[in-house]
Amino acid sequence: MEDKKINIIQQAIKLFAQKGFSTTSVQEIANECNISKGAFYLHFKSKDELLLAIFTHYSKEIEQKTAAIESMDLDPRTKFVKQLTVTYQEIIKHRDFIIMQIREQAIPFNEDIESFLQHMRFHSYLFYKRSLLAIYGKKIDQTIWEVTLLMQGMFKAYMDLIIIEEVEFDIENLCKAILKRTDYLVEGFNRNDDQPVITDQLMNEIIPGDFYYNQLDTIVHTLEEIKEKASGDIEVTITVLLEEIQKPSARPAVIKGMLSNLEEEESFKGITGQIRTFFQL
Repeated sequence: MEDKKINIIQQAIKLFAQKGFSTTSVQEIANECNISKGAFYLHFKSKDELLLAIFTHYSKEIEQKTAAIESMDLDPRTKFVKQLTVTYQEIIKHRDFIIMQIREQAIPFNEDIESFLQHMRFHSYLFYKRSLLAIYGKKIDQTIWEVTLLMQGMFKAYMDLIIIEEVEFDIENLCKAILKRTDYLVEGFNRNDDQPVITDQLMNEIIPGDFYYNQLDTIVHTLEEIKEKASGDIEVTITVLLEEIQKPSARPAVIKGMLSNLEEEESFKGITGQIRTFFQL
């Protein structure tokens, strides 16, 4: 995203947090950015479009940070705790903006925002599912979706205490505690041979099949953009990686080998983390 758009987003989020979404005018946002009202409309057609851009911008920041952690040489438990921790920390940064949305019920209903929120829900379901499978393996095969939804419920309950009630936690210790409580859930299901309410069939009805392909399309598009600017060994690595991940039966060993080459450079850790998450590597 270009710098001018990012500046508008950053200034707008401050104004929305201070004054509210509905009472903040486009002119006020333009004034804060030292641009004309006409210049604002060159970047965003409306405040609704700006609000969607804010959601997208900050959700991508969280995704990039969690993806970078995915590339680290850590055991699955440590990795997941770090990812939960950075997610909480990023949300806390924008507490005032979130409170504004709650008080005003400021999210306007339109197809673009509804589609974005749906995408984020689906992305969250799959992120938790893949992380928990990496931690518990076959032990959680039959109850993966049940545990995924219950763990997300814990995350949201603590988030309400932090955002709404202003409770201060040691965030890393809180995330370790959430995962420990998830251990109890997994052990309880296995010990009692309990049958899950949330099944694969149910979640397959909720999450459309093309959502998985859309995620892969995004990864491919990002790699193609990187390849255009790359040269030498990096260009070769990305070419091989692009060919492999688009095969009907992609070979994990080949993907891992190509990712290990890219992960030597800090700037590639975001995209390599996304690939590792998608292919559960």
